[in-house]
Amino acid sequence: MIKRKPILLLLILFLLNLVFYVNVNTATTQNYIPRKIDFDRSGIPKNILVGSYAGGRSHVKPMLDVVAILIERGYNVTLLTTGRYEPSSEYPGLKQITLGNTELNLKSSKKFKIDEIFDYRLLPHIMDLRINDYKNNYEKYKNVAKEYNIDLFFCDVFMNEVCIDVANNLKKPVIAFTSTIQLMGPVPYKSDPLYGCDVELENKSFFGRFWCAAIQPLIVSYTLKPSENRLDDIRRQLNIKSASKVSLALIDTFFGFEIPQTLPPNIQEIGPVLSEEYPPLTSELSDFINSHKRVIYVAFGTRFFTTTENNNKILQSLVEAINKKMIDGVIWPLVMTSRDSFYSTLNLTDGTKIQTLPILNNEHPHIHIIKFAPQFAVLNHTNTKLFLSHAGAGSIHESLYTGTPMLTIPFGGDQMGNAQKLKSAGVALTLSKLSLDVNDILSKMSILLEDDKVKKNLKRLEVLTKINSKRKYRAADLIEYILHSSSLEEYVNDDFLKEWAPAGPRMGFIKANNLDVYGVILGIVLVLIGGIIFKLFNSYTPTPSFTVVKLKKV
Repeated sequence: MIKRKPILLLLILFLLNLVFYVNVNTATTQNYIPRKIDFDRSGIPKNILVGSYAGGRSHVKPMLDVVAILIERGYNVTLLTTGRYEPSSEYPGLKQITLGNTELNLKSSKKFKIDEIFDYRLLPHIMDLRINDYKNNYEKYKNVAKEYNIDLFFCDVFMNEVCIDVANNLKKPVIAFTSTIQLMGPVPYKSDPLYGCDVELENKSFFGRFWCAAIQPLIVSYTLKPSENRLDDIRRQLNIKSASKVSLALIDTFFGFEIPQTLPPNIQEIGPVLSEEYPPLTSELSDFINSHKRVIYVAFGTRFFTTTENNNKILQSLVEAINKKMIDGVIWPLVMTSRDSFYSTLNLTDGTKIQTLPILNNEHPHIHIIKFAPQFAVLNHTNTKLFLSHAGAGSIHESLYTGTPMLTIPFGGDQMGNAQKLKSAGVALTLSKLSLDVNDILSKMSILLEDDKVKKNLKRLEVLTKINSKRKYRAADLIEYILHSSSLEEYVNDDFLKEWAPAGPRMGFIKANNLDVYGVILGIVLVLIGGIIFKLFNSYTPTPSFTVVKLKKV
């Protein structure tokens, strides 16, 4: 009987604790108040204009993936752009209006040389195209804004000053969109190959940093100045105020791929912006890729192309890689490349000559040539092991999301900088379009396919890319906040969104960097040092020197 008492006491204590636990949790559940994460949208302006001069899928689609969220929330979105890209089927509820210009086409440009570097020296030509269209585009933007009662402008900033100008002159909030962070948030320790310097200057010599910080900007400015002056003249003739004021800049990139830097609150990186759904593989592509276990996908976007000699070297490299059993399949959509852009024969390194036309006509069992491919679906397939790409922003994001290593041939623009960032991240290697070499291509393909470090870096960046791909919802939230703020106070007010704007630009360079304070401190230090030196100099009494003069006896 005595032995049972401890057991009985323990049982009673257990039951008391259980009763207490149930009562506490019941009370907590009964008193729980749900947190409301949504807000009243009834008084918020509803009409958004998306504008892009460059047009095309690469520039427009990421912006539409953001505003698609706003369309679901009840906002009205109108797209105003150039080009043949018609996304209305992908984005129900979207209204599309054309600017009436043809899409920016490098292939029809006499200035663009595919066998030369595409850098800032080509920009005046592109700038002249949009300057010639400026007057008509300004009227188009203004008329659409008035017809659809636009409340906010969402502008692709590439060569698209007209979108920002119209927004500012109509006193409407404007949001800038780009994938180039240095364009909106420049810092002195970064640059871009487009402007003749590498993307990061951290490990450059003093001369390299001096050139990129002091000399190269002057050269670029001198090159672009005539076009800028011409645009300003047109603005003055039309009595249009030039204003580059934007409420917010959204950058379609992410740190990890992008070189880290600090950003003010009104510049936010929200990339990579990716769609929720993508077109699937066609049955033909599905059959091909399922029957090949080590596939390389080759694609250079919808704007860029290369020389006939380079096309042959790429095709030769692919054939030789198959012969060496490095890969067993190739998918190559020839979007901007015709079958005439190849030589008639390939001269393999073992001396064998083969005809290119049968390969291009899909008579080779392991090479599949098509006009267009659903890129994400191809990259997402487990059998796709390597991506030979031009390093466009959209292609990079899809490749990193699917964990596919990249061998890049940057043709120009932001692609050169993108290629450098990918190489720095350890997930890609780069080829030069000016000096393609078959052995170099095969060597780099082998590294990317076999190197364990590349695989580990890809796993790391794949996770980072997938995590950051959710931030398009934050981008939509920020746009809503600006619309909400504009309904509470006039956009023309200097205090509009002051809570985001850093004080530096308002203070000026000297005050923002406390140079006046440091100057006074330096002055005080110099005065003190001067006083000490003066005091020491005055307290020093030199020992007089005497000359003994012997007097002669008279």
